[in-house]
Amino acid sequence: MKEKISDFLTEHKIPVIIVSAAVLIIVIAVAAVLIFTGSSDNENDGTTGTQPAVAQSDASEEPSYTEDESESEAPGITEDESELQSQQTGGSSQSGGGSQTGGNSQSGDNSSQSGDNSSQSGGNSQAAETAVSFKNGDKTVYYPKSLENSEKKYPVIVWANGTGCPTSTYSGLLSDFAEAGYIVVADSTVMSASGEEQRDSVDYALEAAKDPDSVLYGKVNTAAVGAAGHSQGGRSAVNAAQKDSRIKCVLSIAGSNYDYEAEGLKTPVFYMTGTGDMVVPSGQWVKPAYELAQGRAVYASLKNGIHTTCMTNPEKVSGYGVKWFDAVLKNDSAASEIFKQGGQLSKDSAWQDFECKN
Repeated sequence: MKEKISDFLTEHKIPVIIVSAAVLIIVIAVAAVLIFTGSSDNENDGTTGTQPAVAQSDASEEPSYTEDESESEAPGITEDESELQSQQTGGSSQSGGGSQTGGNSQSGDNSSQSGDNSSQSGGNSQAAETAVSFKNGDKTVYYPKSLENSEKKYPVIVWANGTGCPTSTYSGLLSDFAEAGYIVVADSTVMSASGEEQRDSVDYALEAAKDPDSVLYGKVNTAAVGAAGHSQGGRSAVNAAQKDSRIKCVLSIAGSNYDYEAEGLKTPVFYMTGTGDMVVPSGQWVKPAYELAQGRAVYASLKNGIHTTCMTNPEKVSGYGVKWFDAVLKNDSAASEIFKQGGQLSKDSAWQDFECKN
């Protein structure tokens, strides 16, 4: 056979190199067809082959955050307090980024729900009311809908935001206050520490009470004004009360007061904190402020509460917040009993470290 092929090539003068090249091309073509066919089969049946790396990553990793989101200044911390951030364990997750703002760690916060019934009832008992809000310049006002057709005068809460947090992030909490029968005046500033914006909010409420064009005309109880705030806003509420006798009580939620600001406060104050707050740790900020109060004071820590619980789960704090204002601004004796030793708050399993004085 080989001799016949050789004779044929010789007879027709076909060079061996050309024949070799032709054979090589045929072999390559056949191999390519086989490879292509095998790849197509793997893609169709999904039984073999390597999955795209991106798909694996998307399926197994948590959502990522940009550097700005994970490293941003913590809500409620002033520039002077920036050193606090470096002292936190897991601080980036606490600073308005992933887990603290309603992310995965919030699920841990839900564990207090089962034991929080008593504090929840304090807020839900006013839930039949509807809150209405409007914006006027730097102020956002929340009030109960029934105010529009009422002859009553309503107590006022002036609110201060935490660092970098717009008023809208507290809408759930402020609506709860309004639904409980309060006019809430919130200033838009996100750097509120001095307390001056809250004092200005008191002026706003009292002036609106005299303005025939305002929905608040004739509806403000000018003798019943309280101040509330979160983080730097809690600091603001204390500072405003220290300077302004028109403010009759304070609710400080995770407030970051320095000792010299909190020292000697005689206005009734409720210092509220959370056991999981790593942005404004209670032992460094909130408890020392409570200990320096000279007037009536209450201190309690929400189990598993984090720095932003009042934003993400406002119902966990609004019930007792409302009752505190009821006790002082409405002179409600039943509400007042809640904040005494042996009262409802001291026995609530969702809270711990309760203390009160004066």
